[in-house]
Amino acid sequence: MSIEELSLTNLKINGGTQPRQAISDETVLEYAEALRDGAVFPPVVVVRDGANLWLVDGFHRFHAHRRCGRETIAADVREGTLRDAVLHSLSANAEHGLRRTNADKRKAVLTMLTNKLVAPDDDGNPWSDYEVARRCVVRRGVVAGTRASLAQS
Repeated sequence: MSIEELSLTNLKINGGTQPRQAISDETVLEYAEALRDGAVFPPVVVVRDGANLWLVDGFHRFHAHRRCGRETIAADVREGTLRDAVLHSLSANAEHGLRRTNADKRKAVLTMLTNKLVAPDDDGNPWSDYEVARRCVVRRGVVAGTRASLAQS
């Protein structure tokens, strides 16, 4: 782990690492105003896979920096793969930042159950409900209900 100042244009935000249902414009505006007033936010979290820098935690901070016309952002850079980035993103904001909505939690679970990059565990098997719940920081009932709704559709 290292903290680096990264160009916003170098960060990839389209790799399936956004676990929220939607970005809150209200939160982006609030963060942008705070930045203009001199606030310093914690670094965003980025996974470097060798060729790309995947944003995995801090999408509202990222968009606030862009809204303010900033060119760089402080980032906690971790080495890994896109798979690592997606898996890390599933628990983003469970304990900090804008609280996750039920839709956000469901999207994280759906990602883990259906995204071909992360749906199988390291041995190629489906994740257990317990492990999906642990990694997405949700109750097991959320996972079981989501899995059941997928089976019906």
